[in-house]
Amino acid sequence: MAFWNNASVEPKRTHRFLVQFTLPDGSSSQIYARTATKPAFEIGQTEHKFLGQTYYYPGSISWSDVTISFVDSLSPDMDDQLTAILIGSGWVDPNAISTTENVDQGGTINKFDATNAVGEVLLKDLDGDGTTVGTYRLNNAWVKSISYSTLDYASEDLLTVDVVFRYDWANYYRGEQQVGGV
Repeated sequence: MAFWNNASVEPKRTHRFLVQFTLPDGSSSQIYARTATKPAFEIGQTEHKFLGQTYYYPGSISWSDVTISFVDSLSPDMDDQLTAILIGSGWVDPNAISTTENVDQGGTINKFDATNAVGEVLLKDLDGDGTTVGTYRLNNAWVKSISYSTLDYASEDLLTVDVVFRYDWANYYRGEQQVGGV
């Protein structure tokens, strides 16, 4: 029987989600997101030919980027927060090191600082009452790219900013219990 014929079963809905960040200092914030892609993966394969037949074996897993489109808000100031993540990732403004006495203050973005600057990223599926029914946790997430919406005098749309997150793997939690692992 299809779920729509059974009133006690409700499917997950695309508009019922929440994006939450838990920063390294333990503080947590829920950000206004318009859209978010869920974690996706692909399993590689290895081909082996033997006696005129081809056999395939599963290989390593590769996780796809997650893109979250945020409303570019004034409070909290998204531009300020994203700049703080960039600086926290290890980037140094070239103007700050342009003088010879500051040349040793240069730095580069590195994974340790980039993942700490972002903190924990959670994508939560909600039911009709706002209860979390499932959570995806992006492990070792860092900001790969940021793209702001276009300014336009002819439009009254909200400004948005698309942030692409790269991560090593994702865990899924049903309610508060992790599925398929420790």
